[in-house]
Amino acid sequence: MTDGDKYKRRIVIGDVHGCHKTFHKLLFDNLKITKEDKLFFVGDFIDRGPRSKEVIDLLLKLKIEGYSINPVMGNHESLLINHYYGMDIKDWKRNGSDATFRSFGISDILELENKYLEFFLNLPYYIELDDFIICHAGMNFDEPNPFDEEFSMLWTRDDFVDMKKTNGRRLVCGHTPHTLEQIQFSLKLNKIQLDGGCVYYGRHPGVGFLCALELNSIKLYYEQNCE
Repeated sequence: MTDGDKYKRRIVIGDVHGCHKTFHKLLFDNLKITKEDKLFFVGDFIDRGPRSKEVIDLLLKLKIEGYSINPVMGNHESLLINHYYGMDIKDWKRNGSDATFRSFGISDILELENKYLEFFLNLPYYIELDDFIICHAGMNFDEPNPFDEEFSMLWTRDDFVDMKKTNGRRLVCGHTPHTLEQIQFSLKLNKIQLDGGCVYYGRHPGVGFLCALELNSIKLYYEQNCE
């Protein structure tokens, strides 16, 4: 049985960045998710937007309720983990950590509840399906085995995909904001882009959408930021 046979729909959702209201609307009003769907997420649940805690709470709640929740790590979750293990917070601050601290009501990362810490620590860098690979940013195909190089999965802006090294599978990624037109065009490419720059609504032209892709039909769904 293939990945596509097990579930009615396989849905990948782009960078949420604390936009809980938009996230909730996309899931329940637009996608109308059910427990027959397998849900994947490209990471960057936190930072910049106002409701990072509510986003994680919703993911944890859905998992408890029996939904198939399959997230990967984004660079923002990695920055949180790095700070937890004692690395300088400056890089994380430059990437929107203050909004996350406010959302969780903490002033020190050590105050973060264990259930949230466990969520972040257990995020994989990628998910392999029969026909796609899901990761946050992309992969470094200069490496003999790109699956061994984690930094690029979090941070790369390179769109190149060596299909021989992915065994013919396309990548589905977020990380770099794109317009809806660019995202729609990428559906034909070896690297599918799903970051619609939801959190940047009103600040940059052409972005401000939370996007989702149904992998079986390659149908794009999106919700404009409603925070």
